[in-house]
Amino acid sequence: DQLLKEVEVKAGDFYYVPSGTIHALGSGVMVLETQQSSDTTYRLYDYDRVDDEGNPRDLHIEESIDVTTVPAQENPVNPTTKNVENGQITTLVSNQFFTVYEWKIDGPVSFTQESFYTLVSVIDGEGTLEIEDKYYPISKGDHFILPNPIQNWTLKGNLHIIASHP
Repeated sequence: DQLLKEVEVKAGDFYYVPSGTIHALGSGVMVLETQQSSDTTYRLYDYDRVDDEGNPRDLHIEESIDVTTVPAQENPVNPTTKNVENGQITTLVSNQFFTVYEWKIDGPVSFTQESFYTLVSVIDGEGTLEIEDKYYPISKGDHFILPNPIQNWTLKGNLHIIASHP
């Protein structure tokens, strides 16, 4: 605990946690996590939790030390915001693995596909997703994927969205 930095968080905060950073979530925290695919999680401490058979879950001390970035990087986020008609598009972070955006929309805003797909999470509000003259209602808590064949779409309504793509 003496070597870790505790960060107080509140609703709406954005933190980029680079690969190699020791991190954990406190109780009562809900996150939307975008990450590069690695299929690897190392546990340094597991709050004495047990598996389905009652055995302590494995810890990965040596493996964790091998991949931890020292010294730790500060939260290297420099968001850039672009005002568009009926909204704001903020690039929260962009790296070689993914880009994460915050879209604040109050009316129709049109988008063009920039990658193989776009992941969309509606954080707040409600509205409509329009794709090729078809309309889909969307609201807080909805998550969906816009695959590459979908090249253009329009979002309408009062919406707060987090979107990402590779």
